[in-house]
Amino acid sequence: MSRNVRELLASKGPVTFLSLCKSYLSSTLYRHTLDARENVSIHSAVEIDRTTSLGTSGTITLKRGCQLRRNVVISPSGGDVTVGEDSLLNISVTLLGQGSVTIGADVLVGPQTTIVAANHTFEDPEATISSQEITREGIEIEDDVWIGANCTVLDGVTIGEGAVVAAGSVVTDSVPPYTVVGGTPASELKRRGPEATR
Repeated sequence: MSRNVRELLASKGPVTFLSLCKSYLSSTLYRHTLDARENVSIHSAVEIDRTTSLGTSGTITLKRGCQLRRNVVISPSGGDVTVGEDSLLNISVTLLGQGSVTIGADVLVGPQTTIVAANHTFEDPEATISSQEITREGIEIEDDVWIGANCTVLDGVTIGEGAVVAAGSVVTDSVPPYTVVGGTPASELKRRGPEATR
């Protein structure tokens, strides 16, 4: 038994030590299962909670240092989903990527946020909504963006670099760089950073 393992056992006690071992082994096995899937590319420095659900249709790319917390759902549904370096998808974030979702580097996505890269049309009242066309424009979230808790980002939106989306917002239109938006639908509240003086 190595010195570090003996020290951990002595400091934590046998029950806590066994619990830590079980958690580590479970996470390691889960990670190896994900790595074996053909549609998933996960950098070795990604932190992914074992309650995360990754869809099988479409592609998922998780870049270096990104973190996926408890109960994150990524369902590309035939599209492509990319999460950039050092980005965080917090607890219970849902990404539905039929039209593809690209999240840049250093992005923070708050708990319970839903990002949906598809939309149902409903123009024909004679046809059921489920039988009408689905549009798939895609969503791009550029680098250094903060999306607060309980937000919804809808198809066709680009959120510019350095932008902030206030908690509880519904983003239906693109957000310029370094802009703070909030509300339902989200509208500009103020500018930040180098764009604030323009």
